[in-house]
Amino acid sequence: MHTLFRSGLLGAACLSLLSTAASPAIEIDLSVSGGDDALKERLKTASRIYAADETEDVTAQDYAAAALAEYNTIVGVLYEEGYYGPTVSVTLDGTEASQLNPFHLPDQFRTARISVETGPKFTFGAANVGPLPEGTDPAPEFAVGQDARLDVIRSTGQDAVDSWRDQGHAKAELTGQSIVADHPARTLDVSLGITPGPQLKFGRLNVENNRNVREERIRAIAGLPRYEVYDPKALADAATRLRNTGAFRSVAMQEADDIRDGEFLDFTVNVVEAKPRRFGFGAELISDEGVTLSTFWMHRNILGGAEKLRFDAELAGIGGTTGGEDLNLSARFERPATFDPRNTFFVQSTLERMDEPEYLSDQFRTDVGILRQASDNLTIQYGVAFRRATVEDSDGEVSYSQVLFPVSATYDKREGGSSATGGFYLSGEVMPFYGLNDTPEGIRSTLDARTYFSAGDKTVFALRGQLGVIEGAKVEDVPADFQFYSGGGGTVRGQNYQSLGYGDGGGATFLGASVELRQGVTDAISAVGFVDYGFIGAEAGWDTEGADHAGAGLGVRYDTPIGPLRLDVATPVTGDDAGRELEIYIGIGQAF
Repeated sequence: MHTLFRSGLLGAACLSLLSTAASPAIEIDLSVSGGDDALKERLKTASRIYAADETEDVTAQDYAAAALAEYNTIVGVLYEEGYYGPTVSVTLDGTEASQLNPFHLPDQFRTARISVETGPKFTFGAANVGPLPEGTDPAPEFAVGQDARLDVIRSTGQDAVDSWRDQGHAKAELTGQSIVADHPARTLDVSLGITPGPQLKFGRLNVENNRNVREERIRAIAGLPRYEVYDPKALADAATRLRNTGAFRSVAMQEADDIRDGEFLDFTVNVVEAKPRRFGFGAELISDEGVTLSTFWMHRNILGGAEKLRFDAELAGIGGTTGGEDLNLSARFERPATFDPRNTFFVQSTLERMDEPEYLSDQFRTDVGILRQASDNLTIQYGVAFRRATVEDSDGEVSYSQVLFPVSATYDKREGGSSATGGFYLSGEVMPFYGLNDTPEGIRSTLDARTYFSAGDKTVFALRGQLGVIEGAKVEDVPADFQFYSGGGGTVRGQNYQSLGYGDGGGATFLGASVELRQGVTDAISAVGFVDYGFIGAEAGWDTEGADHAGAGLGVRYDTPIGPLRLDVATPVTGDDAGRELEIYIGIGQAF
């Protein structure tokens, strides 16, 4: 290998002691002989000089330090791409960076030249790794004749170790490595030796640094399967369960250095507890529905076992024109690791007044149930609830009591966090209900399906479908606050809130569909165009009589650390007010 770089450690140290007067941006030229445009772009992205040039108040000393580091950076990228005989030159104002005198730098540099000759690309002359577990093969990229990329060598060694760990060999490690370059033949001979070690079982879990959360509850929540064969996923799941309680600011699992009794591997979990109390608030504005204000207070370790107690209050419809003001007060208690480490037991009580366009409802509801984290993406919730309500609508006032048996599931495979760029989301609930005082019995079911497609770096299509069905009871016999309506921010933007029902009330069937085109404008700002559709049917089923409406509009999103700020402006596209009225929606988070 032939390069012009020097270590430059003394020079870099000296540079940090000198003047820090700001230097203007300089002219940078990167030339690459060999490789392709993709390689050149990768070198540019990794370049320290380009990075320094984008930094505010950069000095001549900063450029010199970046130039000294540039040699190793570029050679590292070339190795990863399979070029093992490169020549690299980095100059500032015509002087090779490795020859710069750190004590006699100019006030500023004007030009930087990065010249790269990749040399030939090497291929694997030999590619051996082992031993491997039965039925396991290295990646096809690690084979004779394939490009001898350094990242392939690294990943092959790590994959081999991981394959043994997945089968319970927790102490597997890479213990032998031979890499020989044959420059005339342009080949790289690689041999990776693996020491699997014995298959081990989970031993004891020791707890360190806990102060207010009891050790036995930490072990119960972690749920490591003691005496069972070691499984790295089980270890990761244990740490995730502890983090998800919210009681800990950090959780670190560490395996013991020594094997106990020849087959058991003990672990230590080091936790840093979070502050137990937390509160927050939120606000949302929708032009016709008014302002919604919400707040909560929470204790994340109320009984010393990572139990959570949370109180919520929400006042909606302030200043709105669709009904009156709605009030919701709720309290929820959660106990993790109940009956099973994946289960969270909960009790929740809610007092609610809903002053809606079609009815006025006062209700009390209490739920008892289990929330189960069935997998990384699937959560299931089931339980029993009692509901007592008084509803006043066009038919008069009625009081009723119900026993509910809600079962719900959520499968979340979205990619991209709060602003999804791919994947899908499914959430559904089936809730049998039984009336205690002449209220009908039946089943109320809902489904919410969402999917996302990227079309380029900054373009995302988001699709949503909603379905609601009441079966086993006539819609006119079902309490008004159990029926389905359409219109407003959660269904059809542009149409008035709950403006679409059937007859004098709501419906037994709801079908909703939404399409959004999200186009990035800058790193923080996106523009959105959307169309929403809603249908309300008189009875359950696809061929029921009903009514539909639609809305469309434009929006803006501004990314923040707590999620995108959302502003949507929509208008009806069906009905007498099509294109003649505007509704404004302001909130935090995407519409879906």
